[in-house]
Amino acid sequence: MKSELEIEKPSYQQLNDDTQKSNCFFYQEDPITMYNQFIRLYNEEINLINGIKLKEMKPSKVVQFVHYFLHSFLGSFILLILVFIPIVNIIFFFFIGSASYRLNINYLIFKNNISLVIDPFSNMVENQDICVMMKKRYVVFKLDIKETEGLHFAKNVKEMIKNRSNNKNKIEFTIYNQNLKEDYYGYPNHRCTYLVWSIISLIICLIELVLLFIMIIKL
Repeated sequence: MKSELEIEKPSYQQLNDDTQKSNCFFYQEDPITMYNQFIRLYNEEINLINGIKLKEMKPSKVVQFVHYFLHSFLGSFILLILVFIPIVNIIFFFFIGSASYRLNINYLIFKNNISLVIDPFSNMVENQDICVMMKKRYVVFKLDIKETEGLHFAKNVKEMIKNRSNNKNKIEFTIYNQNLKEDYYGYPNHRCTYLVWSIISLIICLIELVLLFIMIIKL
C-alpha cells in the first residue's frame, strides 16, 4: 500500500514560526519542550476538537539546562558530586529552584488547557505498533479513502477516519503512542519531581550552613 507519510521531525526542528531556535538550549526532551511539541501537533486543523486551540507554554533555558544534566549519566554523576560541595551546591539549588519555579508558572497553562479540552487526543488514533515501527511518538498519514480499507483498526476507528474525509479523496489523520500522551498528561509529574529536588537541595544547603555556623563559633 502506497501512502504519503509526514513523520514528526526532531523536537528542535518542530518549533513553530513564532519560536526562535535560540530558545532551545540543549535540544533535550525537557517537559516544556515536549509539551509544546504536542500542543503544536494538536493545533493542526486535523486534530482540533471543536476548533479550540490550546496555548503553548513559555520555553525555559533553565529547565532545559537542568533537565539535560538530571537525565544524562555524566550530568547526574557530576551533580551528585557537586551537590555535596559547599557554595557550589547553593548554585545548584538556585538552578533547580528556578527550574521548579518555571514549571509551576507554566502549570497554570496546563490547567487552563485541560479545562478547555479534556481529551485532546479524540481526533487521533492510538497505535503503539506503528509508532514503534516508525520509531516516532506520532505519525501523520495522508491516504486515499480506498487505502483505509487495508488499515488494521477497529471498525469504529475506521468509521471515524472515513467521516473526516469531507467528501474528499484524501484523508489525513494522526497516529500516536503512549509516549506522546505522557508528554501531555505527564507534565504535573515532572513538576513534582523538580519540587522534590528543590526541597532536597534546600535541606542539604541548610545543613551545610548550620555546620559552617557551628565551625565558626568553635574558632
